[in-house]
Amino acid sequence: MYSESTARSGHTDDAPLLAKELSWKHRMKNKWYRMDRVSRVVFSLMFLALGAALVSRIAIEVLSPFDNWPRTTIPPRLDNDNNSARTDSERRKAVRAAMQHAWQGYRDHAFGKDELQPVSNSSNNKWGGWGVTLIDALDTLHIMELHEEFKEGVRHVAKVNFSKAKTGYTTPFFEMVIRSLGGLLSAYEMSLDVRLLKKAKEVGDVLMPAFNTSTGIPYPRVDVNTGKAVESQHVCIAEAGTVQLEYWKLSELTGDPVYHETAQRVVDLLDKADKPHKGLYPIWLNIKTGKLDSGSITFGGMGDSWYEYMLKQYIYSRREHDQYRRMYEESIDSMKELMIGRSIYDPDMYYVGDLDSTATKFSPRYQHLTCFVPGMLALGSKALDRPDDLELAKQLTYTCFQMYNRTSTGLSPEYVQFRNKANFGLSAATNTSDFDLVTLRKADKKEKEDGFYLGPNRSYILRPETIESIMIMYRITGDKMYKEWGWQIFQAIEKWTRTPSAYSAYKDVTSTKGSKEWTDSMESFFLAETLKYLYLLFSPADYYSLDEYVFNTEAHPFRIMRH
Repeated sequence: MYSESTARSGHTDDAPLLAKELSWKHRMKNKWYRMDRVSRVVFSLMFLALGAALVSRIAIEVLSPFDNWPRTTIPPRLDNDNNSARTDSERRKAVRAAMQHAWQGYRDHAFGKDELQPVSNSSNNKWGGWGVTLIDALDTLHIMELHEEFKEGVRHVAKVNFSKAKTGYTTPFFEMVIRSLGGLLSAYEMSLDVRLLKKAKEVGDVLMPAFNTSTGIPYPRVDVNTGKAVESQHVCIAEAGTVQLEYWKLSELTGDPVYHETAQRVVDLLDKADKPHKGLYPIWLNIKTGKLDSGSITFGGMGDSWYEYMLKQYIYSRREHDQYRRMYEESIDSMKELMIGRSIYDPDMYYVGDLDSTATKFSPRYQHLTCFVPGMLALGSKALDRPDDLELAKQLTYTCFQMYNRTSTGLSPEYVQFRNKANFGLSAATNTSDFDLVTLRKADKKEKEDGFYLGPNRSYILRPETIESIMIMYRITGDKMYKEWGWQIFQAIEKWTRTPSAYSAYKDVTSTKGSKEWTDSMESFFLAETLKYLYLLFSPADYYSLDEYVFNTEAHPFRIMRH
């Protein structure tokens, strides 16, 4: 007899009734019709959700150019060949221990203050009292899996009122964007603790009055206590042009485009500004006129990160904003044409010098600050398919390492200087204009061996730029030589700058007097950058991969945009 129930089950008088004789389709039908209505609805919704997720993933893989880019860094498996993994693990632990030592000293003697003074074990609020070392170090703590220390830091940050600073203090716009805003945004992306995003927005908002100018070029300082910027005639291009990445990330995370749009106006203005040579920018920018009207052209202090952010914004935006690529390539092509020098004593030693405001006079000085350039070139060589840039990056990294390797402490001075074939160079004894070349005495044996000579400033202030480039060079080339260079530098830092409570800047890298050369200063970037880059150098290449993150100029990693 044919009935509705037998029809639903797939059974008729002519159909077999034994389950073992049913096809899998019939068995599925049986199970389906035996379910109650609620169960069928739930099952249907789950099936639809799974299907939607699968379709979405396929679309991303097929359509997204981000996922189809060539890898920037070496395959992770290369980190583990020739038995180096154990050595890396031991070195990573040593760097982590250094971070714990520095953090414990800060916690014991300066917690919540801007800086620990690591010799006297006192503290200072040189940045207005926001606790800059703590904020700058948060993501380093997280990366090194120091989670209890991270949580303690977050609890403190949640209580900070960023609309206040110490009385009479005016906050440096650029420094607090890269250190405080950048640090909070990065720490939020790592932990997803909404308190950090709330505080990042607070910092971004209290600094926004800097943009209240007729041209949109920011003033260099803000009085957060009054909510007004401090008027000024000039700002350097690094200060005006190295806040865009942070404000763009803030727009992405808050959904408010005003931050990115406001900061982007500076890039658009500088793109159109008259320049002495294509892609090269004198450092001083007139806030009222929007013109580049004075100052040297440098990839060192006051110019450096402006060039860096052209490339990094292009990478961060998933390579969709061609303006940044074009501007970066114009600058690098002109740098290679006019600003590369070579030691007359060491033919492998290349460096990036400076130019005057007319781009006609060359200064044969290589700043430690400029040692970020090889890392930038290496990153750009992969992102933009510029293989020649990688070769120059190797040559420049060699010079940066020798600035450490060829001193008696193994620490680098603030800069080194070079003579030309006519025996002209910058004075070794006094601070003079970058372009006042003098006749030098005959080169001694040490200068000929080193390939350079030192100027009057021989201090090492725990700077990160060379370690930054070494880390990037390893991840892009896979050459383990860079790990050895980084380890040698770390050992010198441990030997000469470690104090009982933390690490101190060192007055004269040619002196082996040890503690007598300590200057009682530990900048927040030592924890934010130097130790972080060392830790990442000895970590697998896919740990905070350069294919997934872009690091701001204070080493705070931001996830590359996915939409």
